[in-house]
Amino acid sequence: MHIDLSTLLLQAVNLLVLLALLRWLLYRPLQSVIAARRALVAKELADASDKVAQAQQAASALASQQQTLETEQTRLLDAARRDAAAEREQLLASARLEAKAQLDAARAQLASERQQAASRLFDEASGLAVDLAGRLLTHTPADDSAFIDSLLAQVAATPEAQRAQWFAPGSARNVELCTARALAPAAQDALRERLRTLLDDSVALTCTHDSALIAGAELRFALGTLALHWARTLQEARQALAPVAQEAA
Repeated sequence: MHIDLSTLLLQAVNLLVLLALLRWLLYRPLQSVIAARRALVAKELADASDKVAQAQQAASALASQQQTLETEQTRLLDAARRDAAAEREQLLASARLEAKAQLDAARAQLASERQQAASRLFDEASGLAVDLAGRLLTHTPADDSAFIDSLLAQVAATPEAQRAQWFAPGSARNVELCTARALAPAAQDALRERLRTLLDDSVALTCTHDSALIAGAELRFALGTLALHWARTLQEARQALAPVAQEAA
């Protein structure tokens, strides 16, 4: 297989451009979202402080009322002092609880939204990278013969008992070879002979092609499939990036 150095350099430049675009379009907006959330938390903290101040003012007012009641009878004065002290403590406690609840809720909301935003952006970035890789590979010339040889080598290395499980008992031993590009008739005949040598003469091979594979091939049996192509590799890469996105969040 011939590797064009200029094509590889072009792909590397494309990847660097992609990373720069991701930094500009995804990372900076994420920083803006985080800054906005921090400002929102600061505002809610200021509101909570105002409420505490209001509660303290109410407590001060109650203390002033206590001073005006000092001329009343001792029983009424003691009762008023007890009631005022109890009410003051209740207001302060309620204000503290409310402020703490608002602060905890704001922090939890900020953490949740930050996690969701990071996870969404990472997922979009990974999906964009995989899609871009698929497009680059689609426009990169590739020969399916190397993939086919690897599949046949895998068939040869598979134990006989496991090969038998690929076919339904009592049914025809049909095999479909799907490649990214159509095979010439002579190549199809050669592959039929190779497959019959690996399995047995009763195997009937049908050759099809599907450009969605990008490059590579699939051997499709009645009860199993052997696949070696770029489309599957890119799908596995996308799935492998999913837990990384969760950890990054």
